[in-house]
Amino acid sequence: MRRKSSDSTAAALLTLVAGAVLLPLLMVGAIFLIIGLNAGSGPGPYTVLFAKAGDECERIGQYLDASTGEPLSCSGPGGFRTSSLDFPGFSREQNDEVRRWLTTLLRDGELSLFDQRAIQGKVEGIAAELPPGTRVERESGTTRIWIGAGLTGAGLLLGSGFARQWLQNRRSGF
Repeated sequence: MRRKSSDSTAAALLTLVAGAVLLPLLMVGAIFLIIGLNAGSGPGPYTVLFAKAGDECERIGQYLDASTGEPLSCSGPGGFRTSSLDFPGFSREQNDEVRRWLTTLLRDGELSLFDQRAIQGKVEGIAAELPPGTRVERESGTTRIWIGAGLTGAGLLLGSGFARQWLQNRRSGF
């Protein structure tokens, strides 16, 4: 049986539509999966990180100079940022309490590893006592993972349907 030119045009159009739908679905799905899987790996909103001037920083977390306890200005993803030692959901008094604790620990000079852990413990203790709705939770990637899995699954399902139809048409001579 001889093929019509309209059959090859339809096949080419179907391939073009399949590529235009499948590739974006698969690519966006994969991007969502990667972002979702990496979402919880950075510091949380109540994490105190001790670094040196010029170090890179994440977009979340409070960065303090390891030797002076002063908030750091640092660069990282999203550009340049300055830490302020103000924690989300903390009242002014709670933030002042953290600052006083930090000042007390700095009286003997540089912050030791024990001092750094004590400051982190103080912040976590205050954060644990925040009322529900006030406390900012660590970003979870679960929603992004589900979106990515759904888009990737839809792309694979659609792709397998197109492939099956293409094989059937090829076997039947259309």
